[in-house]
Amino acid sequence: GHIAQMPQILREAGIDSFIYTRGNTDEVDDLGSEYIWRGPDGSEVIAVNQCGGYANAAALGHAELWHAHTQREIRPELAVRKVGELFERLERSSNGDVWLLMNGSDHLPPQREFGTVLAALREAFPGTEFRHGGLEAYVDAVRTAGTASKRYSGELLGGKDYHILSGVWSTRTYLKQRNDRAQRLLADTVEPLASYAHFCLGRDYPAGFTGHAWKLLLKNHPHDSICGCSTDEVHREMEPRFAGVIETGERLVRNTLESAAPMFAREERDDRDVVLCVANTLAERRDEVIDRLIVITPPPPDLDRLTLLDGDGNAVPFEIVAATYVERFWGIDYRTEISSETQRELFDSYLERFGEHMRRKRDDAGLVDCFLRIRFIARRLPAVGHAIFRLVENDSGGDAPQASPAGHSAPGADTVAVREGVIENGHVRVRVHANGAFDVLDKATGRDYRGLNVLEDTEDVGDEYDYSPCENSLTVTSAGSRGTVRVLDAGDLAGCLEANLTLLLPRAIDDGRKKRSDDVVECPVAVRVGLRAGSPVVDVEMRFDNGAKDHRLRAEFPTSILSDTLVSDGHFYLNHRPIDRPERPDWVQPSPPTYPQQGFSLVEDGKHGLALLNRGLNEVAVRRDGDGRAVLSLTLLRAVGWLSRADFPTRKFANAGPTIHTPDAQCGGPSRFRYAIVPFAGGHLSADVNGIAARWRTDVPVTQGVWDGHIAGGTGLVSKGSPLTSISAVKKHETRDTLVVRLCNLSPERIDETLRLGRDVRAAWRTNTLEERIDELEPEGPRSVVVSLRHHEIATLEIKFEGVEPSA
Repeated sequence: GHIAQMPQILREAGIDSFIYTRGNTDEVDDLGSEYIWRGPDGSEVIAVNQCGGYANAAALGHAELWHAHTQREIRPELAVRKVGELFERLERSSNGDVWLLMNGSDHLPPQREFGTVLAALREAFPGTEFRHGGLEAYVDAVRTAGTASKRYSGELLGGKDYHILSGVWSTRTYLKQRNDRAQRLLADTVEPLASYAHFCLGRDYPAGFTGHAWKLLLKNHPHDSICGCSTDEVHREMEPRFAGVIETGERLVRNTLESAAPMFAREERDDRDVVLCVANTLAERRDEVIDRLIVITPPPPDLDRLTLLDGDGNAVPFEIVAATYVERFWGIDYRTEISSETQRELFDSYLERFGEHMRRKRDDAGLVDCFLRIRFIARRLPAVGHAIFRLVENDSGGDAPQASPAGHSAPGADTVAVREGVIENGHVRVRVHANGAFDVLDKATGRDYRGLNVLEDTEDVGDEYDYSPCENSLTVTSAGSRGTVRVLDAGDLAGCLEANLTLLLPRAIDDGRKKRSDDVVECPVAVRVGLRAGSPVVDVEMRFDNGAKDHRLRAEFPTSILSDTLVSDGHFYLNHRPIDRPERPDWVQPSPPTYPQQGFSLVEDGKHGLALLNRGLNEVAVRRDGDGRAVLSLTLLRAVGWLSRADFPTRKFANAGPTIHTPDAQCGGPSRFRYAIVPFAGGHLSADVNGIAARWRTDVPVTQGVWDGHIAGGTGLVSKGSPLTSISAVKKHETRDTLVVRLCNLSPERIDETLRLGRDVRAAWRTNTLEERIDELEPEGPRSVVVSLRHHEIATLEIKFEGVEPSA
């Protein structure tokens, strides 16, 4: 389909037309093939639907399209017949007499004997003027004719006259997850942090590395690649590209943080003067629980004398989660791993495999390092900036806040309590069941959400393009499963419960593809439910070992909310979509009960709401239960074995591509899925669901360094003021030594957004998305710029700072 904000994006890039095939709904009967498509902000482009598809006049003179690859005789009468049939369709669909014939396709060579074919057409249709040209000339002719006059607003997700192929939203989920991680790393972490380091710390901006990483990522973005609907060989080549992007991005972040907190002091004895460099790459201050593994070199520290200080020298309460003493080994430098989760996974893997060789006692002789895991709340981290925290040993002793015992019965606003099957903080109480489901009590509203995260598994006899049930459908759920619940973490600032269970799933579809096989396989499931102090976000990590084939796995969330609308995070826009979606059985491809999403989807009733956040899980569905209340379904994976098939009903038994076996698309083996639940009061804009999702989806990178040579933090590069706006880019201009900030207005009202900067502003401009200046803005004071945004407007700003000179 096509996103609702496409007209504005095109206009911002200087493009005023849009030619497409897929996405029509019944409205096209009134609109015709040429109309005006309007974006949410009012931007307009000429839209042209390719009647009969993007190859409607390809392979002229051949009996079939694929004959274009041969040297078979061109038969002009076949060309005349094909064009005549197309003219009959264009007569019905077009608003005028300027028609578009597409003499080519992405899979075909150029038309042979074009002159002969064109002469035959001119003779057969003497009242028609045939012009051989490009799409620009065609749009100019439509514009001159003035036949595009009716208007349409909204996204194009219909399958009225062409297959929409919506199953690609959840095909090969592992690719979507890697893509999500790569995109968020570059756009939300690498570029903002590099901009901060350049403009506030005087570092070189790594334009060559970021450009390389983006271009490498774009190689995975052709539609058959990122959609997962190609051959196994194509998709295997995508994985090292994703790895290259992520490795490049993480290295850039690591280098930037190391420049603010060096790994080594000038004197070896000062290497024990440990600091943590904590970065916030979002354009708003945030409080975040930091969970970090710190490596302390010999001699071992006195844990009772440790104190954590902030950048101003104030003591910061913290808890010691664990202290492990190991023989010196430097296969991995844990100090520079920017992800605390990665730190722990790597360290635990060594302890599991080499524990008896590695573990030492505190006072053992030799090089014994202390691996100290601590937690603390980093408060008011600067917006697009860094903060420094220093771990020292007090000479006097007794002043350091220490770890608290687990199992508090009454958690405060900034603590977490864990007891048997229950985890809670000041915002929510969560009860985890042995079948992996959980209940959430929203303490602010008293609303209780029960039976969340029931797993639902149904056969899938579709292909990489589309999901389909079979004739004798069978759904297996986790509702009746028996498992165990254990405590994984019971700290003051974070806690986690894990439910372990086994899903017994049919091994595959049977040979006739009419039912699931009687043979079952055990598929282990681990559901980890976590909370952190001060946050309403219920974090879920689900691990699933897939031993079955031909099925779709989803997690269901009964919201108990009466609503007619699903709100889903989209591209520069929050989509509002109907829960009761017409099926349209007369369409070429009837509407599926699924929708695409970016970071989250939610339902609300004006008083309460429940949001479902995700990382790289792009398909969501919503239905009503027996009481008419909304139930959200999050697709975790689709396991299929064919690129295309023509024997299932959801695509009305039509092929969408070549029938090629793709066993890798069965997604066998271990998978890990990250998602979260957020209850809220009022509406999603006032509750800042978008901001909550951004903070959950954007990790805080941390590295360990030393005090000697560190750079003090506290001043950020840029911050926004309104929860109604969303910032999508903070980067250096492609050619000038200026800052570029891109943001959008998520609300239907006009607003003024104030950007506050970390340096004095010399000048500011509105630009288009190509970073070409349009209008100059007058700075509001030495360090702020105000931009007025109409409803749902995307804006790109360029800011020049005082005294910025190119780095040496």
